[in-house]
Amino acid sequence: MEKSLAQPMSERDAEQEQGCTGRTDKMMGMVKKIDAQGFGIIDGADGSKVPFIPFDVTNRHVLEPGQKVIFSVRRVKDQAFAENVIVVGERHNW
Repeated sequence: MEKSLAQPMSERDAEQEQGCTGRTDKMMGMVKKIDAQGFGIIDGADGSKVPFIPFDVTNRHVLEPGQKVIFSVRRVKDQAFAENVIVVGERHNW
């Protein structure tokens, strides 16, 4: 049996290559677009495009294109999704 020269990438390396630094790391970005149902895309500060769903927006805040946000990244089958999306400058009463 021949051994492959290609080595599998570690999960951390794969995440960095795709513009995401980990599941719990916080990223900054700007809301690029949102559809009528509240699904949208965030332009990450690192150049990545990260989709989000309304359920992952903190306090059910209605996002608008152009808003600056902080979020963490969740991975599902090699795809990054934003979660815990918070508008920068918004006050929280936790």
